[in-house]
Amino acid sequence: MEIVEVAGIRVALVAGACVGPDFERALEVDLRIAGDGARFSTAGVADPVACGVRLARLLGEARAKELILAGRAIDAPGALRLGLVTRVVPESALGDTARALTEQLRALPPLALAAVRDAVRAVRDLTPEAALGREHAHFRRLIATQDHKAAVAAFFERRETAFTGK
Repeated sequence: MEIVEVAGIRVALVAGACVGPDFERALEVDLRIAGDGARFSTAGVADPVACGVRLARLLGEARAKELILAGRAIDAPGALRLGLVTRVVPESALGDTARALTEQLRALPPLALAAVRDAVRAVRDLTPEAALGREHAHFRRLIATQDHKAAVAAFFERRETAFTGK
């Protein structure tokens, strides 16, 4: 498994077996892309309790229990059905997929990416009202940035925007 980071977003690229420490590391990233031959298992994780907490947040309680308690290994299509991975591609295309995603993320405004990452991660621990409050705080902060002003100008001038992170 390889983890790449671009614009503050961490992506796990999984080819082959993802077990034990690799499985735990895969749960910590923002996006997981699997090759079609990937297999996932909780066997050998160092801390099954912490792994269970992360899995429950990601997949829900019942699915987390099944993976940890039953020790069931799942293939890439199964991981996609459960929501463990966000995409399955032919293993030979993992590199190209990573490059395309990297280019896509680099083209987006970095401050907005960070805000989205924060808001999505926080929502699982917040009431709907608190989550909406966080969303509004991010919006108020982002609308005052140079990146936002540049994006609005680029829109009206029908040109691409170059984001600076300011």
